[in-house]
Amino acid sequence: MQDQSSEPDFPESLLSADTAARTALVQGFAGAEPSGGEDASQEVSYAFAGFWIRVGATLLDVLFLTGISFLLFNPLRRAFAVGLDVFSFVDFLEIAFDFAYAILLTWWTGQTLGKLIAGIRVVNARQHRSQLTLGQVLLREVIGKFLSALPLGLGYMWAGWNQKKQAWHDLIAKTYVIRDNRRT
Repeated sequence: MQDQSSEPDFPESLLSADTAARTALVQGFAGAEPSGGEDASQEVSYAFAGFWIRVGATLLDVLFLTGISFLLFNPLRRAFAVGLDVFSFVDFLEIAFDFAYAILLTWWTGQTLGKLIAGIRVVNARQHRSQLTLGQVLLREVIGKFLSALPLGLGYMWAGWNQKKQAWHDLIAKTYVIRDNRRT
């Protein structure tokens, strides 16, 4: 018999048909109750995160990274007498920090600080129980977001129109951004 505590917390639409049948999840998103011998009070409460909550999370990340820039990288520029008209090693360090922030936090936890505060998380669309792979995160955060930004940000806005709220970088990397009910 399958251990009931090992069942996923994702809506059925995120699962393959075989997995959904094995876990006996009822179709639907927030408020769907598991069937079978499980406690009826346990609910599946995940839903896809829409465009505006993602914008809010991004703005929080931008505020954090701007603060780091003012507190760490601008004093370094002054200390090394780096002019604003030249691309310097301090600029390279700042860009590397920004990429490392997005890539490493998304890979390790599925969330940047902005996503954590907003209560959303990036999950693997292919394997609902597995962690994001480093390849997926690099594809999503570097290549996918670059492509999403190219046509006047249309790839980002796509999350507002897509049924599963996926932007182009989510579609490319096969990820979803969901509301995270595990926040404390």
